[in-house]
Amino acid sequence: MRRLFLALVLGLLVVAPAGVGVRSAWAQSGGFGFADETPITLNVAEIEVVNDYVSPMKPPNIEYQLQLTPAEVVRLWVQDRLKAAGSSGKARVVIKNASIVEVNLPRTTGVKGWFTTDQSQRYDGRVEVEIQVDMPAKGYAGSTSVVVTSSQSVSEDVTLNQREKTWSQLVRDMARDMDAQLAKGIRDNLFAAMIL
Repeated sequence: MRRLFLALVLGLLVVAPAGVGVRSAWAQSGGFGFADETPITLNVAEIEVVNDYVSPMKPPNIEYQLQLTPAEVVRLWVQDRLKAAGSSGKARVVIKNASIVEVNLPRTTGVKGWFTTDQSQRYDGRVEVEIQVDMPAKGYAGSTSVVVTSSQSVSEDVTLNQREKTWSQLVRDMARDMDAQLAKGIRDNLFAAMIL
C-alpha cells in the first residue's frame, strides 16, 4: 500500500511539475483558462511574468481569499495564450494591479429595514497589465497595456457558498475582458513583434 501511494505521488510530480498542469486543468474546468483560444505567437526567445502587485492581505482587499486570484489568472493567460518562437528578444508581462476590494453598502433602517433584503457588499475588481516587448537585434521595442474593472454585489442574506461563487464570477468576467483587450492591444500596438 505504501509503495502504491509513493508511486502515485511520484507519478503526479512527473506529470505536473510544480503543480502547474494540475492548477491549469483545475482552472480550465472552472472556466478560467484560455487554452481554447488561438495562441498569440511572438518573435521573442523568452516571455517573463513580473508581478508588481502586492496584496495588503487584509480588508478591504479580499483577493487573497480566492481559490484563484486575479494575478494567477494573468499567469494562466500568459501560459495559455502567449508563445515565444523567436531566437532572441524578450517579452515581459507586468501585473501592476490584481485587486478585489470589498465595499460595504448602506442598508435600509427602521421598520422598513425589517422587511427589506438589501445588497450588503459590493466587490470591485481591478486588473492592470502591461506587455513590454524588447527585440534589440531587430531594433524594435513596444508595449501595450490594459485596465480591466468589474463589480458584483451580494445581498445581506448571502451564504458563504454564494459569496464565493460571486467572487469567482467576478474574476471570470475580468479574465474574459482582459483576454479580449490584450489580444486587441497586441494586434494594434505590437503587430511587428507577432509571428502570423
